[in-house]
Amino acid sequence: MRRIFDLHCDTISEIYKSKESLSSNTRAVSIDKFSDFSKKAQVFAIWSDNEKNEDEAFVTFQHTATELKAQLEENSSLAALCTSKEELESAQNEGKLSAILAVEDAKLLGGDISRLERLRNFGVRILTLGWKGHSCVCGSYDTDEGLTEFGFEVLRECENIGIIVDVSHLSEKAFWDVAGKAQKPFIASHSNSHIICDHRRNITDVQLRTIVSAGGLCGINLVGKHLAKRLPGEKALDPAEVLDAVCAHIEHFSSIAPESICLGLDLDGTEPLAGLESVDKTPTLFEALTNRGMDEKRADDIFYNNAYNFFLKNL
Repeated sequence: MRRIFDLHCDTISEIYKSKESLSSNTRAVSIDKFSDFSKKAQVFAIWSDNEKNEDEAFVTFQHTATELKAQLEENSSLAALCTSKEELESAQNEGKLSAILAVEDAKLLGGDISRLERLRNFGVRILTLGWKGHSCVCGSYDTDEGLTEFGFEVLRECENIGIIVDVSHLSEKAFWDVAGKAQKPFIASHSNSHIICDHRRNITDVQLRTIVSAGGLCGINLVGKHLAKRLPGEKALDPAEVLDAVCAHIEHFSSIAPESICLGLDLDGTEPLAGLESVDKTPTLFEALTNRGMDEKRADDIFYNNAYNFFLKNL
């Protein structure tokens, strides 16, 4: 039986809009798609929709988080929201899907630091500071802007109240602003290798080493344009080409930081790639890694252990 711990999916935002069930749906992630995994954990990110203003995004977050909790309650024998290491351990020991709640793009704070505590009370334990463009918090990958004064306040308060800071999507300047001030581990939940594919969303080896030195993690995503420029946009039709591209990023980052690389697949947040369209297809990636010479223990570490051990220490 396989094990999996994924640091990022956009499923809950998508099914909130479509009114589908978390238990079984047409998306890439659902509770039933984890049935063949003996151990499983999924970070569910609620996106601050770029088409909404700050206050609208905050209201949408509250409704979406409430819906996630309700659906987890309906499926309490199979899944559980985990807001502490004790809850994570318990759910994993019982064979349940551990759900960890994240927010993608801190713009929904709207300059109001008190909203962070409200996020935490909803169960949020991970906050991706940016997404695209600039906000009250920071500049994202398509800008040259760093953290704002409020952004530095957000960083401090996240560390004070136990929300893990996520630097995926950040500009390089914002990344280094976080790295220079962070007192606790931070993560890049879904960021690939810049040396393998020089997209601005990807991170350099130096950035990876900085995340690792702070005790953090980096999750590899399945976004076509972040994987290889040879892939035809985000709609890669050749499963072998997709696997080669994903393996290249994992192998490179793993050669630098084998205990700090994991999965951050970004399922339901990007166009599906052939052969890896949903979470139940990911054992194919595990097999590809071992077929290319990676031993099964390291592959299992990437698929599960590295993330699990991190969250036991930091959740």
